[in-house]
Amino acid sequence: MDSTDDLKRDWARQFPDLDLSSMLPLNRLARLGVLIEAFQQDVLESFELTPNDYGVLAALRGAGRPFSLSPSQLYGRLRRSSGGMTKILKRLEASSFIERSPDPEDGRGMRVSLTARGHAVYERVFHAFVAASHLVLAPLSEKDRAEIDHALKQMLEVLEGHGDEAPS
Repeated sequence: MDSTDDLKRDWARQFPDLDLSSMLPLNRLARLGVLIEAFQQDVLESFELTPNDYGVLAALRGAGRPFSLSPSQLYGRLRRSSGGMTKILKRLEASSFIERSPDPEDGRGMRVSLTARGHAVYERVFHAFVAASHLVLAPLSEKDRAEIDHALKQMLEVLEGHGDEAPS
């Protein structure tokens, strides 16, 4: 029994006429979000990075060579405000993980690029995440992990598509 089961029991008592079945997976996902954030912070702590910092490094690495994006591409991909992204970029630049330079294709724009130091720390952090993920999910069989992954993929599709629907 987990905290959602306790809530389910309380809700059923308080709202006996409501179908609360859709609330249960969303509540569990919210709880997982909190736990995953703590997991990420634990892995990143020794690297003196925040999840937002790592998100920028990962986005730049994922962009492929030359590991460079515009600030607007970064905040679009990471769903951060331009002001919030500026703070993150300043912190990463001060640590020599990224560098900002004029965009050669757009004289008004800037490019954010992963430095050799940023690339190296990204690789170390990524390997730390892989190792930590294996440890935390070790109690689950391969079949269980595949089933969970499939169910979570379905949930993401539903939730990501939710904003696309016109109100009825």
